[in-house]
Amino acid sequence: MKNIKKKKSICVFCGSKHGNSTIYKDATLELGEQLAKNEIKLVYGGGSLGLMGELSKSVHRNKGEVLGIIPKNLLKIEGINKNNGKIIITNDMHKRKKTMYENADAFLCLPGGIGTLEEVSETITWFQLKISRKPIFFLNINGYWDNFRVLLEQFVSLEFSDQDLLNYLNFFESVETLIPSLLSSLDIPSKE
Repeated sequence: MKNIKKKKSICVFCGSKHGNSTIYKDATLELGEQLAKNEIKLVYGGGSLGLMGELSKSVHRNKGEVLGIIPKNLLKIEGINKNNGKIIITNDMHKRKKTMYENADAFLCLPGGIGTLEEVSETITWFQLKISRKPIFFLNINGYWDNFRVLLEQFVSLEFSDQDLLNYLNFFESVETLIPSLLSSLDIPSKE
């Protein structure tokens, strides 16, 4: 019997808006190309708006695999990318996050708003509570996550968190610098 290797996947948290600069969209489109090229399955929030929609379209357009997970109550707000891969509709936000977690080998946070911050914060909490040791990456486009990193450093310096928190989270300034570390952490050989 053949050993079938499961495709590695990454859950990406990002905004349902584009932000005020094309730099965010451009990096998101580049990320989608790289995920598809390196055969990394995208797991994301399932919406069609903003960076979420751009990312799923980019992965799909480049012949990559996409899994969108969206709760019923957001279908009318965020739309649904019916043509960009498989979609799972959950009953609520908690089930959405649990389903995203179960389908991901790692997490990546792009620029976004309160929802993005809440999703990545819960993932970081799982790390602190030793519920999960899946890698957590930040694509710090245009310094977007700089202030968040300062806040994390404050948690550690004031002894509300342990130093291993800072050692575990990975911040990258570009898709180009992110991809080698992402491939390494997922144990995927480079396509270069």
